Amino acid sequence: MPIIVSVSYCLLALLYLLLSYSGEFAFGFIVKILPLLLLLSWVFKTAGPQPRWLISALLLCMLGDALLAWDGSTLFIYGLAAFLAGHICYLLAMRPYTQLRAALILPYTVLAAAVLSLMWPNLGAIALPVLLYIVVLLAMSFATWCSGGSNRWLIAGGLVFVCSDSLLGLNKFYQPIPAADTLIMLTYYTAQYALIRGLLLNWRKRPGIAGTAQSHSNTN
Repeated sequence: MPIIVSVSYCLLALLYLLLSYSGEFAFGFIVKILPLLLLLSWVFKTAGPQPRWLISALLLCMLGDALLAWDGSTLFIYGLAAFLAGHICYLLAMRPYTQLRAALILPYTVLAAAVLSLMWPNLGAIALPVLLYIVVLLAMSFATWCSGGSNRWLIAGGLVFVCSDSLLGLNKFYQPIPAADTLIMLTYYTAQYALIRGLLLNWRKRPGIAGTAQSHSNTN
């Protein structure tokens, strides 16, 4: 990924973090998705519309971002659903799976149980949707180790996404965490960047894709 894209992504993420530091602000839902829009534009520039599951994952995450920024209290369950669908798309984008890292199942299970046990008393009616989301999120992170195109960017993205959503869940359903909003968004933007970079690395290595991607890039 060119340095100009990476730097621009960091600046857009920083812009949102600075503007949101004092709380909600006008058109915050638009500013929040600008970093992901940049990633989406880079996906189209380098690979075109072919990686449809990757593109779908980004679009669904942007929808979740916008819903939570618009009205995080009322629209939380809808934002959760959008992100859940986004993680499923990431799972599909990481195919094929060529290895099973069985040794990692236990630590992922322990982490899920620990976080869920802290949040469970305060989840109420959304307990089952949150449980489903946690299962899919951890499956996405675990899949980064098992993908045939597993790489350090992909693995880092999955792990940091888990950290980000764990912070969000614990802050909302367990107890307030100092500087939670900043930490959540900082880790979230880091996770998205790493996942997209890792998936694009895999995409370019697929047989017959490199020439197509280069041709598409030249036409832009």
